[in-house]
Amino acid sequence: MNGYNLKLSTISIWLIFTICLTIDFDLKNWEHEDRVIEHDVKSYYGYLPAYFIYNDIGVSKSSYTNSSNEGLFWTLPTTDGKNVFKMSMGLSILYSPFFGIAHLYARNSEYLPDGFSEPYKLFLIISTLFYLILGLEFSRKILYHFKFSEPVVAITILLVGLGTNLLCYSSQSAPMPHVYNFCLFSIFIYYTLKWNENPKLIRLIIPALTFGLITLVRPSNAVIILFFIIYCWQTIKNLFTGKKIIMPILIFGILSIIMLLPQLFYWKSVTGKYVYYSYNDESFFFLQPKLIDGLFSFRKGWLVYTPIMIFSIAGLFLMKNESRQLRNSIIIFMLINLYVIFSWWCWWYGGTFGQRALIESYSLLIIPFAFTVKYILERNYIFNIAFYAVCVFFIWLNIVQTYQFEYHYIHWDGMNKKLYLKQFGKNYQIKEFEELVSWPDYEKAKLGDR
Repeated sequence: MNGYNLKLSTISIWLIFTICLTIDFDLKNWEHEDRVIEHDVKSYYGYLPAYFIYNDIGVSKSSYTNSSNEGLFWTLPTTDGKNVFKMSMGLSILYSPFFGIAHLYARNSEYLPDGFSEPYKLFLIISTLFYLILGLEFSRKILYHFKFSEPVVAITILLVGLGTNLLCYSSQSAPMPHVYNFCLFSIFIYYTLKWNENPKLIRLIIPALTFGLITLVRPSNAVIILFFIIYCWQTIKNLFTGKKIIMPILIFGILSIIMLLPQLFYWKSVTGKYVYYSYNDESFFFLQPKLIDGLFSFRKGWLVYTPIMIFSIAGLFLMKNESRQLRNSIIIFMLINLYVIFSWWCWWYGGTFGQRALIESYSLLIIPFAFTVKYILERNYIFNIAFYAVCVFFIWLNIVQTYQFEYHYIHWDGMNKKLYLKQFGKNYQIKEFEELVSWPDYEKAKLGDR
């Protein structure tokens, strides 16, 4: 591959990075006391300051507040009155190098070394950008593995990076877990492909450790193991036939469990149990999956707020016979993943832009997306012009809606068709905005009335 070709996809990755960085510096969310370390991030991140700064992993004191008298930590009570972090600690592990740098800087500057001042927020945002670049780099490796040309790889990465809500969660909504999971998924998928090529035991180390970390960050994302099993099924069958399957299973299982041990020890120290359900009254309703709402509703429909992913779905139909194994792996994983995601009591996933729970899946959906791009590039120029015109519109829409979400021109969880159409493309709130909001009933949703 010559230097020019290599540079083409590199430009795509760095252009995405630059646009995310531009949005970050435009918003400067790290300067606001109630931003960055907010909502779910409080729970994902809280392990680090609680353990390394306050020496109180159980958050036993009630005096941890900011200048607005708001609690620094988000914990939930156990039945015996102790405090436990709701989210698991995988994201804290990924944050930790950047937390360490921020803490060192804060201790040698005028900022408070309290875990929550500006340096900590800024370095959390930087961490999101780091994992974004790493995830895009492994996405590029995945596409190279399937012999896509450099123009196809570059265009595909650019469209997924700028045309989906991956952009929002790499900038405006950093450092929520989805960019980090996108990165981990990309690494896991790439090394799954490499192991299937040459199933040596040593090649299982990275996918096993990555799978453990994926589970530790967001347990429901453990369904990615389905891709490994289905895509590598023939290899697994051959190992089973040759009675060589026991050692790979043991290595994969042991390494994955090792990654989960810090969480088990934390739960034991705080709750007295090695395994603890920290979500309390939140649960799945597997008999009532909200698939149609999750995909098409104006509240949070995936294809309403991320319409460019239609091209990824189309790509599944363009995959040739020689890609049947890959196509089946993606389809089966996505069907089960969608079922799990939209069976959660809060199928719209709270105050978010679009369907954030699907962002990690883009590391896999980028493959059929590339098949669509390849198909388009092989057509005549009129076909190409029409495709790129649509893509430019989708990218424009994605960037505009990212800003609309930031400034509450798109409601965080109460959108509906009428409000969406009236608010479409506007950089201000329409007068009847609040009247048109369809507020969800969270308490009823927890009981299954969603």
